[in-house]
Amino acid sequence: MQPEDPLRRSWTVMVYMAGDNGRIFETAHGRIKLMAEMTSAGYHDLMEMSSVGSTRQVAVTCLFDSLEGSFIIEVRRGQGLSDSIVKPLREVNTGDPATLSAFIVRSMQDYPAEHYMLVLWNHGTGWLDVDHYAAVRSWREPMERQRPLFRTTLRARADSEPTRPIAYDDASMDFLDSADLRKAFSDAQARTGRRLDVVGMDACLMAMIEGARELAPFADYFVASQDVEPMSGWPYDALLRDMDSHPEMRPADLAETIVTRYAQFYGGSTRAEQKVTQSAIDLSRSATTAARCKALVDAILEAGDPSLRSLVRDARDEAIAFEGATYRDLGDFAAILVAKAGWSAPGQGRVAEAASALRANLEERGTSGPVLRVGYQPTDTRTTGLSVFLPDHGLLRPDILDSYRRLAFARTTGWDRLLEWLYLTD
Repeated sequence: MQPEDPLRRSWTVMVYMAGDNGRIFETAHGRIKLMAEMTSAGYHDLMEMSSVGSTRQVAVTCLFDSLEGSFIIEVRRGQGLSDSIVKPLREVNTGDPATLSAFIVRSMQDYPAEHYMLVLWNHGTGWLDVDHYAAVRSWREPMERQRPLFRTTLRARADSEPTRPIAYDDASMDFLDSADLRKAFSDAQARTGRRLDVVGMDACLMAMIEGARELAPFADYFVASQDVEPMSGWPYDALLRDMDSHPEMRPADLAETIVTRYAQFYGGSTRAEQKVTQSAIDLSRSATTAARCKALVDAILEAGDPSLRSLVRDARDEAIAFEGATYRDLGDFAAILVAKAGWSAPGQGRVAEAASALRANLEERGTSGPVLRVGYQPTDTRTTGLSVFLPDHGLLRPDILDSYRRLAFARTTGWDRLLEWLYLTD
């Protein structure tokens, strides 16, 4: 399918909609549904997009994998998909990095633009690779093909690859992890010669420092939620109207606009208290944040203060926690450390100094901080925009730590050493 007007626009928006979720699986334990159905939410968001559609300033193209089939869509203004260009595809696996890479490349070729935004649309689980399909696969596949907790995907891969899953595909029982995302982005960048201006994740729990460091080689800005997102996701109608009205919008401005519109949308949508977050991240500045994390790790581990472990554990317990008490707000954790550490105690002064520098970096909204804007409704006033893996005591096992050690953030900061000291040593 070729677009009718392959003009060079200001923006091309590529939405990778992994909506093939909610299937019922037959297992040895009976019929189970592993995750919420997403196809209807996909149609709802496509309706929002079609209220503006592709214009001479902004192109909107989607790969929509649903329970009903797979489609490439050029979104046009109208009522739903009846006025859009829709091409049915054979069943695609949105958990295959080749599918994502091909979608990016084709979109850039068919809809050339000054700037490109990719939105990954689906369930998200942060960096941690929890195989939601293990129960089904253990009944269908030989036991020698199974892993006890972590699964790298259906394709063969070295056991050393780290993971961070998104884009679950029920039909294939597959998903994209960190290695898949790196491969997809690297392949697309090599074939097009272009970085992505903005990567958005309309998914849960993805605004993490670990994810920011994985994306930094391939994109300039990152927009995601620290917390679980409501099923309605992003307000695409408002965002596309803003982009069409202001086609000169810079990538940083678009990232901040998404946060603002998201917070506004949920701020007035219900009388009930609905907890939402959204962050706009400058990925080029996340390296400084990682360096501040390394300084904090070094200060803690070199302090030689036997009372420090309980102090750090208390700070962890008091910091803002997200789904399942696995991820915590990085800046809030640093602020609590500053308050608890005794500046005059042996070794603790350096810890307080390092934690203070990290907190200041995450609060800075000028020329050096990674968080351009953070939106929250209504209770997360201490949220600073980036989470970190800091689970409750007892939730970290040696095999999980082994996987975590292979992430870029762990390799450069030693955060894995902090976790080992905090949880696995006395």
